[in-house]
Amino acid sequence: MQQAAAETCPPSVCTSSDLLLGFVNTGPLGGRADHLTGPEDLSAWLRGSGLIEDGSVVTGADALAARELRDAFVTVLRAHSGCEDGESALPSAERYLLQIAARYPLAPQLSAEGCRLVPTQDGVLGGFGALLAAAADLAARGGWARLKMCKDPSCHTGFFDKTRNSSGLYCSSACSTRMAARAYRSRVRSSA
Repeated sequence: MQQAAAETCPPSVCTSSDLLLGFVNTGPLGGRADHLTGPEDLSAWLRGSGLIEDGSVVTGADALAARELRDAFVTVLRAHSGCEDGESALPSAERYLLQIAARYPLAPQLSAEGCRLVPTQDGVLGGFGALLAAAADLAARGGWARLKMCKDPSCHTGFFDKTRNSSGLYCSSACSTRMAARAYRSRVRSSA
C-alpha cells in the first residue's frame, strides 16, 4: 500500500494483494480447515498480518464478522474467475461490502509519495478497515480484478492472476493440469 496510486501492482511485492489473499485463504474452501473459527484464530491472524497489536481484545462477534467479510471477498474473487456461483451471489456480496464500509471508515493519508487510504479506527475494526483499504488500493491501481479464486474445485485458493491478459483461472500449473486431465477424461467418457 506504500506505492503510488497510478502504479500497477507488481504481483510479487504487492502488500495489498498479499494481505487480501492471506485473508481469503483462511477459509474452508477446497477441503482446507477454517482458520477463523474463533477469537483466538482471528487474533492470531490479525497479529500475524500486523493489523493489530498484542493485547487487542478480539471477541466471538469479531470472528463472525471476519468470516462474513471473508465470504464477501471470496464471492467477489470467484466472480472475477467467472465462477457461476460467484456471479449469482455477487449482488448480495457487493451490497454487504457497501454496508460494512460505513462500519470501518477510511481516511486519506497524504505524503510526498502519494495518497493512500488508512483505517480511522484501531484494533479489530481498524484491521477490517485495512482489508477494505487494500481492496481500494488494488482497485485504484487496476489490480482488483486480478484477484481470483482457483477454479479447481479441489483447491479454491485465492491467487493474483499474473497473466498478461488477466485470463488465468488456476492458482498453479498443477491445478491447470489436473483440470485439463479431468476435462479430457470427461470427453473420452462422453464419446464412448
